[in-house]
Amino acid sequence: MLDDLFKSSEEKTRLKVEEHFKQGMQHLQDKFYNQAMIEFKKAMELNQAEVYPRLLKELDNAISGGEIEAALAVGLNLLKEKKDDFMLANKLGNYAREMKDYKQAEGLYKMSLKINKNFEPAFYNLAASMARVDIYDEAAKGAVSKFDKSGNYILPDYKGDSNIIEKMTNQLAEKKKQEVDNRMQQLISKKNEAEASSNTIAASEIKHEIDLLKGIKVEIKVDDILEEFDAIIQKDPENQKEMIYNMAIYALKNNRPEDARRAINVLSTQDNEYLDLLTAICLDIEGKVDEATDKLIRLLGKNEFNRYNNVNLGLMYKRAGKKFLSVKYLIRTAYLLEKSGGLYSMKELVKVANQVYAEGKLKKALGFYLIAVTEIFDPELWIKIGTIYIEIKNFDEAVNAFKEVLKLDPESNIGDDKLNEIHNYYIDKGEQLVHARKFKAAVDYYQKALKVLKKPETFKAAAGIFKELGDKDSENAMLDEWRKILEDEKNKELERERQELIKTAKEFMQKKNYLKAIQVYEQVFRMKLDKNIFLQLAALYKGLKRNDDLNSLVQRWSKMVEHDEKMQRYEKEMARQQSTD
Repeated sequence: MLDDLFKSSEEKTRLKVEEHFKQGMQHLQDKFYNQAMIEFKKAMELNQAEVYPRLLKELDNAISGGEIEAALAVGLNLLKEKKDDFMLANKLGNYAREMKDYKQAEGLYKMSLKINKNFEPAFYNLAASMARVDIYDEAAKGAVSKFDKSGNYILPDYKGDSNIIEKMTNQLAEKKKQEVDNRMQQLISKKNEAEASSNTIAASEIKHEIDLLKGIKVEIKVDDILEEFDAIIQKDPENQKEMIYNMAIYALKNNRPEDARRAINVLSTQDNEYLDLLTAICLDIEGKVDEATDKLIRLLGKNEFNRYNNVNLGLMYKRAGKKFLSVKYLIRTAYLLEKSGGLYSMKELVKVANQVYAEGKLKKALGFYLIAVTEIFDPELWIKIGTIYIEIKNFDEAVNAFKEVLKLDPESNIGDDKLNEIHNYYIDKGEQLVHARKFKAAVDYYQKALKVLKKPETFKAAAGIFKELGDKDSENAMLDEWRKILEDEKNKELERERQELIKTAKEFMQKKNYLKAIQVYEQVFRMKLDKNIFLQLAALYKGLKRNDDLNSLVQRWSKMVEHDEKMQRYEKEMARQQSTD
């Protein structure tokens, strides 16, 4: 008490600051972030000059220790006191985004930009957050800068021969050159004839024409290529659609929307997956920017991962002067391209994966396939992934892959066969260890097999191994599972029989053979408590005025319901006792 009386107000304040700071740090350690923020706020109110630098240091410590949530808690408290710290707001936005709290992240980036509208890291981070892309600060800006030298649009490749335009240009140039050479020869012959007949005037005129012809530079124009496309399309009906599509691509590359539309109108989306994209680009070239961007937005609603749609939407917004929207879609494109090794088409990525797999580069192929399945939901891709995992002896991941196959295609024989194959591989390993009386190691393989497929015989075999180990609880657990599966299989078989009988009874009903229908429905009625069957039989007995049978049916139904309710109570009681034990 006396010590407190002699303490100065400054000393008392310092002690209170330390107390609040200590409590705040304890709350941080215990992950009570709200309470920590309250204590830090109290400390800041007492002595901001001292507490603020200490909290900044704790912010760095939290980040270096991987405690992002703690860092965010400390940082938000600091930001309340330093509301003009746009760099801190941006940094905290990054922390929130790492925690997948995009709403808070975007709020912090907007706060940073409100303080300093020219602070580029916050601008690019906000765009990246809205694009749901994990790229930050300078890396975000750098990702967008990759498209600085891109043209107006980034179009899909030509179909068939990727060098088709170069070859057409060379062929047309050679053809024009030949025409010039032929004309030159004709003029030289005429000139010689004129000179031989001493017609100097005619010879002079022809020489002038020859000189003009020599000065002609063979040049292939856009119209020449488009005319050549038309000619090829007429000559080659079998490859018409491919050439029409290539013509559309060429026309768009040369800002000729009319010719592109002429080609597009002949095709349909069944002929080509990029037709809607090409239509959107036509609209943009024609100055219908809103229609073009709206079309691409709707396409991205169907497939947000399409790289061509993302990049061209970004480039359209860029030309329209909508910088933020441009950055949003270009940064998403950069992120997606990084995943797919720079390839715009996921189909091309799968082709590359197939190629490197054929070359025996299993891990490289696996990486490509794993990217592809994030966007293409095809069981065949998962089959390839599972097959590679088996080849590299990663059976756990192979199991996951073949289970994905069955999710996408429950009828897949390959999925079932491969899971059986892996299950049996583990069983073989386990049996070898059992024969060597290495029961503990054998159990591990049987448990792995059960994670693949829950076969009754595997449970029973595992129970036998646990018996050898003297583990009675595990033995009983395995036997319980074995009995349960057998009971389930028996019930499924009975249900199949029941459904067949119901089908037969319905056929008798259609033929108005009600007596036979009653006989079959009575069989079904005895098999399982089923209100629909009870009502069907009741209707039949009532319709045939068989009142005694109807009364008997009602009594039997009451007894069955009573028995079923007793069984349910019994099972609940047993489950309760087991959970208590």
